[in-house]
Amino acid sequence: MGSINTSIEVSSLEKKDLLARAKQYIFSTGLNDGTSKLCKANMKYGLAQFHIIQEKYGLEPNATFISSPDETISRNAYRWNSGLGYGGRITWGNGNDKLVFLNTKPNHCGILVGGLERLPEIYDIIEGIDEIKSKILYYDNIKIDWDYGISNHFINCFETKNLSNLDFPPYMFMIHGSAPEFRDDSYGIGLYIDKSKTLKSMAIEESTIFGKQYILLDTEAKEYLEFNYKASEFSNMKRRIIADNLFQDYEIICNQPHQFLKDYNNMYLGSNCTDMDSDIIKYDIFPTTLRADIAAYLFKGKQNFSETTLKNMNFIKRAEKLGLLDLLRNANVLPHGSGVELLNIKNVNKIFEYKNQRYFECELKSKTRGIQIIRDVTNLEFEYRGRSVVLKTLQLGLGDLIVRLKPIFSLKI
Repeated sequence: MGSINTSIEVSSLEKKDLLARAKQYIFSTGLNDGTSKLCKANMKYGLAQFHIIQEKYGLEPNATFISSPDETISRNAYRWNSGLGYGGRITWGNGNDKLVFLNTKPNHCGILVGGLERLPEIYDIIEGIDEIKSKILYYDNIKIDWDYGISNHFINCFETKNLSNLDFPPYMFMIHGSAPEFRDDSYGIGLYIDKSKTLKSMAIEESTIFGKQYILLDTEAKEYLEFNYKASEFSNMKRRIIADNLFQDYEIICNQPHQFLKDYNNMYLGSNCTDMDSDIIKYDIFPTTLRADIAAYLFKGKQNFSETTLKNMNFIKRAEKLGLLDLLRNANVLPHGSGVELLNIKNVNKIFEYKNQRYFECELKSKTRGIQIIRDVTNLEFEYRGRSVVLKTLQLGLGDLIVRLKPIFSLKI
């Protein structure tokens, strides 16, 4: 399946050295606030596991996390406990190695942006939503599951503030949702290793000194990737069907995924992918949403990182040493949102383990000298970040800002 980097035998390293090595494969463009630091602290455990497994199967142990400026924690407990953060791209090969890491849990979440010539009445949209929820809608013989009031999924309307010479309608809406229909094995092998019995039976369980990962190889990996492509198409069409039922006349500005398995070895985990050579990416316009009370934005995508960004972020020397410079030049990441910020976390002081669980000792923002010990991040108090994510995106040149969207109303029903 590939050649091992013989200069380092991962299997011979002690735990602390494995983690130190994994840390070198994290290329962060995040805000470096407490939540970003917590993401990186957890991510090195996931990468260390990936490295161990890659080497076992004859691949170079070089799994890499490239974050976008909305780098944050994953509020999915299974994913978090697997050593994975959120807001970026995880890569563990050249795209063709038939090895898939299932703990990443792709759900094909995305955002459809539509243009409107007139602003709809809120009452009409609520009435339309009620009608949709009373219907049984299908696409490709699959019943559509309404998930636009769950988590951070929403339907929002905006006023357009054009920042480019492109022509856009005066109003826009966004529909943010995923494909929960595909998580279990109701319509195939399933996306989620913790939801699908069929997928669990196909998977290989790999236990490492840092935890357990489930993988697929060869034929099973191919079947899973094809199922992901089907889920991606369904998720895109689902957003279109909802839009068709809610809005009379609209223009599709873009319909972009930001949580998906791109190929065998690339997972975009809460990040726009600006790779226009990918069949999955069909529009060169990308939405970035922040909070309901502040503006959202549309970007034109760029191939990134530029040489200037690589130099300014001090990535070049380390990337050259690891043989990852071409990967970073084609990172193609752009924030899809602001990312959650844990309200009280300032820093990660240390990490300790007990009975195969990780505990993060975190310094608090308050003036007192208290600390908080974190194991499960699911129910911690948080808010969504603000414009700092967009400013960092512009500073790094990850995309060109073309539209500012002034919020008018947000619906979670």
